[in-house]
Amino acid sequence: MVRFFTQIFIFFSLLFTAMAANADAQFAQRPDVQLFINQMVKKYGFNKQQLNALFSQVKIYQQIMKHINKPLEKEYWKTYQVLFVNEWRIEHGVKFWDQYADVLRRAEQTYGVPASIIVATIGIETKFGQRTGDYRVIDSLSNIAFNHSSRSKYFRSELEQFLLLTREEHLDPLKVMGSYAGAIGQPQFMPSSYRHYAVNFSKSGKTDLMHNEVDVIGSVANYYSKNGWNNTQPVAVPAIMIGDRYNYLVKKNKISQPTTISDLSNYGIIPKRKIGFDDLRVKVIELQNRYNKEYWIGFHNFDVIKRYNPSDLYAMAVYQLSVYTADLKEQLHHG
Repeated sequence: MVRFFTQIFIFFSLLFTAMAANADAQFAQRPDVQLFINQMVKKYGFNKQQLNALFSQVKIYQQIMKHINKPLEKEYWKTYQVLFVNEWRIEHGVKFWDQYADVLRRAEQTYGVPASIIVATIGIETKFGQRTGDYRVIDSLSNIAFNHSSRSKYFRSELEQFLLLTREEHLDPLKVMGSYAGAIGQPQFMPSSYRHYAVNFSKSGKTDLMHNEVDVIGSVANYYSKNGWNNTQPVAVPAIMIGDRYNYLVKKNKISQPTTISDLSNYGIIPKRKIGFDDLRVKVIELQNRYNKEYWIGFHNFDVIKRYNPSDLYAMAVYQLSVYTADLKEQLHHG
């Protein structure tokens, strides 16, 4: 009886897999795919026959578009926070930090980006390398790039960058794995970011964001540095709302426009703690929960984190995980 149920389970598992991903030999002959292939041949000198063979092996995943159309960043903040700023990530963040303390220190000195932010980003992205993605990147990017969605143009550009990346790094485009959106490796770099920000921090002669944590650390730090990280400024501070004057900014759709802390005080928006940066440009961050909203004041570095992922929820998760991880590290080593 156990054997019977095992066989049934295996049958339905295989059936589900077959339904979830179907290779479409005709995919390469679609007019839009052929147009892309011809552009890659003309612009970059790719071999048309090889690209036709590559795209004929693309698998179609219906769930990819479902993920793209309903990302976690559309959830309530508290839901998102529980998923990404939790005890497991904090504790493993401290372990990762301890394991690569010398590398993180060197990254801080080289790029001027705090170790806590580097650690938190890797923790949020892939749980410190444990979840780097279950899709072939060629499948993820192709599914979205040729789906006629509002984001297809961006993903066609990333598909172009991916093919250039695999040629430059001598990678098999059918074997590179990543997320449903085509993000690669432990830092989950999109192909364009991989090409522009990945660094061989290990000095091994080959940049590897899949398996080499030293390269991963250096590349994340380089990403933030190149996007304007300012180590003399904070990231964000919690805010309190006094009265209802801030409703004026909401009605005028000015709640997230850059201003100063001094100006915000005129509308009853006050930082919960004194920070001494009253003249810096800031934005009000409004985090939606099911029954209420949470307010923060975000500085320049908050927007730098959003260059990694343009979501307030993501940037706040990275920031909070960085703070809690640094606090726990301090308690364990100096408590």
